[in-house]
Amino acid sequence: MKFLRYLLPVAVATCCIGVSLRAQGDYESGYSTESEAQERDMEALQEYIRTKRAITVKEKGGNLMISGDIRGEWYHMHAKTNHVEQRGWKSRKNFPNSFYNEKTPRASHKEYKKMIYKERVAYREGRDKILPPFATNEFDAEANLVFDYVADRGWGTIRLQLSNPAGITPPERKPIVTDSGRMMYGSGKLNDLALRKCYAGYNFWEQGTSRFDMEVGRRRLYDVFDSKIEFWSYFDSVLARFTSSYEGITDLSLKAAAFVVDYTVNHYGYVGELGLLNLCDTGLDLKYSLIDWNTHHRPNRFGRHHAMGTQFCNSQIQTSYTLSPDLVSLKTTLYAAYLYNHAARATSWTKHIKAADACYVGARLGEAIRKGDYSVELFYQWVKAQAVPEWDVSSSGRDNPRGISFYNRRSGGRANFRGWRLEGFYAMTDNWTLNAHFDRLREMDHRIGGPHRSTEFYFGAIFTF
Repeated sequence: MKFLRYLLPVAVATCCIGVSLRAQGDYESGYSTESEAQERDMEALQEYIRTKRAITVKEKGGNLMISGDIRGEWYHMHAKTNHVEQRGWKSRKNFPNSFYNEKTPRASHKEYKKMIYKERVAYREGRDKILPPFATNEFDAEANLVFDYVADRGWGTIRLQLSNPAGITPPERKPIVTDSGRMMYGSGKLNDLALRKCYAGYNFWEQGTSRFDMEVGRRRLYDVFDSKIEFWSYFDSVLARFTSSYEGITDLSLKAAAFVVDYTVNHYGYVGELGLLNLCDTGLDLKYSLIDWNTHHRPNRFGRHHAMGTQFCNSQIQTSYTLSPDLVSLKTTLYAAYLYNHAARATSWTKHIKAADACYVGARLGEAIRKGDYSVELFYQWVKAQAVPEWDVSSSGRDNPRGISFYNRRSGGRANFRGWRLEGFYAMTDNWTLNAHFDRLREMDHRIGGPHRSTEFYFGAIFTF
């Protein structure tokens, strides 16, 4: 009892001090700490979401659709750059960022060259012991799960994508314990879960055949904009879309968006597309798109101004023509496009030439929708070194298994190529589809990065549900 008699005044005093300090914190910033404020905001948001989840889909008045697919994929690839094999057993000795057979951009970088040489030697010594070669055959197991919800004037989509390399999954490597050339190793992994799509939209205005919508969230650029040679990057954006139909004249489509490139240094991009579809009911489509990556005029995260890898402002004009069903029994589309980078400039890195344009031309026959349907597509493309950001190259691309940036080594990146692709789909059933393609590429300009040859064969079996 004596202990409680002494403890009670101490507890009361402590509570009074705490209340006083809390009141002072509330007066100054609303909460005692910023983390506490965020935590309370998050709790309020979670409580609101819980109340929404308690309402059934039927009561919400919307439609929830769940779909997905399961895929087994096989890639067979060969590549040679500067007469050096990039895949196969010999590739295990390739150093990721060496300047072998190339000169540094500035002759005064002797110390830098010495550092690169030392790192190359150390890397090769380690790679010969524990690192595998870059594969000529790759097998993947992939699954996609899609949730679509449509309400009165709003909609949302979530797509979760899981893609893992095939093979057994050995235990984590530990020196002496599980680090021996006599062990059985495996190429399998249990990772790579991606939020492939996550966006929501709202219809602000609709009258007759015209409507105006806005969407916010994530997807890839090619999910919204049309191209065979760009729009591969992820697209975290706010998108505005206006569509209207003028009978006998055209269907108008206008899209504009702002998206995040690198928010740590306030780097954002802008993109828009104007489409005139089915002009005069002839099956002719015209599209013009403009994407500006060159909007960051402050230093990047490395303190560099006007980095070459950000100097892209691309215009693309595309036309496609769908033949009348009276001429051919299968749906047939012919298409072509030309792209130009307005921000490109001749530099020593590109051998004092401006390599700023790209184009493609192709045809697609058929459409695989139901059992027995098939489609075949063939297109040819050439893409110069400065035409498209190296990680935004779509469809085919220069085989670069080490992922070396063009701005570390001219033979890197994924642009500076020309070649063709043949692709086909066949629907065995309403659920099972077979997909295959074959690419054959070579360098666009051997003066930038040297000679390059690569081929890729892909075969995939897809089950949709």
